[in-house]
Amino acid sequence: MKKKHLALLMAAAMAAATCMGAMSVSADDTKKVVMSFYTWTGAPADTQLVQDAINAITVDKLGIEVELQISDFASFQQNMTLALSGGEQVDIMANTAATYANFAQQGYLTDLNEDDLLTTYGQGIIDAVGEANVDACRIGGVLYGLPNNRDLAQGRGCAAIAKQYLDGIGYEVPEDEEIVKITLDELNDIYTQLHEAYPDKEVYRPTTTSMGQFNTFDQLGGNVFGVLLDGGAELKVENLFTSDPYKEYCERLYDYNQKGYISQDAATDTTAVGELVKAGTLMSYTTGGKPGIKAQETSLCGQEMVIFQTLDNYISSTSVASFPWTVPITTADASAAITVLNEFYTNPDMANLLAWGIEGTHYVIGEDGLATYPEGVDASNSGWNHSMGWLMPNQFLSYVWEGNDPDLWDQMREFNTSAIVSAASGFTFNSANVLNEVTAVQNIYNEYQTSVEYGFVDPATGIEEMNQRMMDAGLQNIIDEKQAQLDEWAAANGK
Repeated sequence: MKKKHLALLMAAAMAAATCMGAMSVSADDTKKVVMSFYTWTGAPADTQLVQDAINAITVDKLGIEVELQISDFASFQQNMTLALSGGEQVDIMANTAATYANFAQQGYLTDLNEDDLLTTYGQGIIDAVGEANVDACRIGGVLYGLPNNRDLAQGRGCAAIAKQYLDGIGYEVPEDEEIVKITLDELNDIYTQLHEAYPDKEVYRPTTTSMGQFNTFDQLGGNVFGVLLDGGAELKVENLFTSDPYKEYCERLYDYNQKGYISQDAATDTTAVGELVKAGTLMSYTTGGKPGIKAQETSLCGQEMVIFQTLDNYISSTSVASFPWTVPITTADASAAITVLNEFYTNPDMANLLAWGIEGTHYVIGEDGLATYPEGVDASNSGWNHSMGWLMPNQFLSYVWEGNDPDLWDQMREFNTSAIVSAASGFTFNSANVLNEVTAVQNIYNEYQTSVEYGFVDPATGIEEMNQRMMDAGLQNIIDEKQAQLDEWAAANGK
């Protein structure tokens, strides 16, 4: 019945896409491609201006008009689920690891190897990212998405703190260090001092990704339902929620909460952390370490941020496929979609439009070759300041922003090659055999996650209750399926 329903859904979606495809061709035969992605806060004010500038290139060169469809991060998965299930035209779509796996399993994504789609219209994409990284995005051997050029490694255990508050407690920030390496105990001590000095401000705001950032486990298949606790040194899938690292993390956040470090509305407030820092109500939040992170977060928050790191740099099994670009089955024209994506991966003008906006309006290039704001423009009033350059198809084609070293992209490549790599790197999990269990367990996790991982309930009781409910819903079946697929993958790849 599941397969029959999926087949009917796909047929209806394809029919709708066909109709839309016919409608999207204007009198001059210009095709239309809808490109959907997310920023932390939704569509920037000057989205139409940037869209027009993109079309000034694509219409003449490719005969394709691009429509930018931008959601806020918190609503993106829900918005895309509604759009794809309703057969709406979406030709190019950004993803997270979770949405990628989810949409692929629901049959919403196009096989990019079918009819030689990628090699015919996207050879530039393959050349830009490399065949090995393309292959790392396969799910069950099928290529549904394309990796972007960005920081594939991640500095774990990182927090961003506004410098003005560090100055206020007399903390001396090293001037020559982009990322300050400290221990977790030292970070906790900083938070204690910040709370004492600024009792009316929120010290730290966790997010749903904070627990994974402050741990060393390898999250397999885009979810935490079966992980490699030792970072992938051993290919043994275990239950995260009965592990000591998970318990210790939740105990730390519970301690933060008891001390008043975390706002009582943190579990329900969807305001982006950067906006809270701008508003002067928040001092610190979770981020990921990488070359350029200080400038990125400083731009995001509109004030100087200091980045602290407590764990190592790491590449997980899903790192390469964490933010793939896809072509949904509701596309009006898959070849046009790949053609446009190929342009974004290979054309610096297109890459800079997505990353920084319009030169002279949203940024200018200084004598040092670095991008910066034009006179009178800053992070607070720019109409295209999304701080999502890492999400775009090929960040390495864009200008380096002021505050970074001019050779930032070379540093990023070195960063990617020098990090600790999981032995499961390149493994992708196909949850088709346990789809019902994944859905049920995910729903339970969603119900408990913020209360348990933001420190609003005592871990001694909250973790056990959540874990038991997830086990009853099939968590062990997911873990066993991951282990079976991982064993098969390891044998096939000589691991």
